[in-house]
Amino acid sequence: MKNLKFLLIAAAILFITQNFSFAQSIKDSYEKGKKAFYSDDFETANKLLSEILNMNDNDYEVCYYKGLIYFMYFDFDKAILSLTKSIELNDGFDKAYFNRGVIYERKENIPSAINDYTRAIKINSNYADAYYNRATLYQTSGNNDKAIRDYSHVIKMNPKDDIAYYNRGLLFEKTGQKEKAIRDFETAIKLDAIWKNELNKKIEEIKKSVK
Repeated sequence: MKNLKFLLIAAAILFITQNFSFAQSIKDSYEKGKKAFYSDDFETANKLLSEILNMNDNDYEVCYYKGLIYFMYFDFDKAILSLTKSIELNDGFDKAYFNRGVIYERKENIPSAINDYTRAIKINSNYADAYYNRATLYQTSGNNDKAIRDYSHVIKMNPKDDIAYYNRGLLFEKTGQKEKAIRDFETAIKLDAIWKNELNKKIEEIKKSVK
């Protein structure tokens, strides 16, 4: 009886040790894969992450990075599938929504892109990139008021974003809010002199049209 008890304890210890080693192996491969990804070594990253998914396909972060690798390889359909899997495993993962939105935008599926950017913003109200990308889609589709609101969010979070001021200025000009357009153009010039020639001409044209 004592021998049986000893064997059961030994088996339990072995099981726990093996599980720990397995989990540690996956964690090490994940960290190496992530490091390879950010070093632009996508081949190594893809190999390591694929090995993890073969052992455990229920890790939302691994699915996320696998999706990004597919995106880098321009395999947009597989990228969407991997990011969707990541979202299914963790529907509060704002980056997965954002990057799936980027891919939908590349595929010119604008409604789906806007929807994903919106989901990312609902999860993370300070997601400046999601506001910016959604603003550009609203702008190009003629939804001026929503675009202005989104650019305003971007500017609130990053007051030195000259491109956001430039784009919001264009929208103010387009919607007849000329004084606001001038202020935004002047701010864009102060933040980056690259706008000086183009926007000084615009400012003069707006001022002449007001007279």
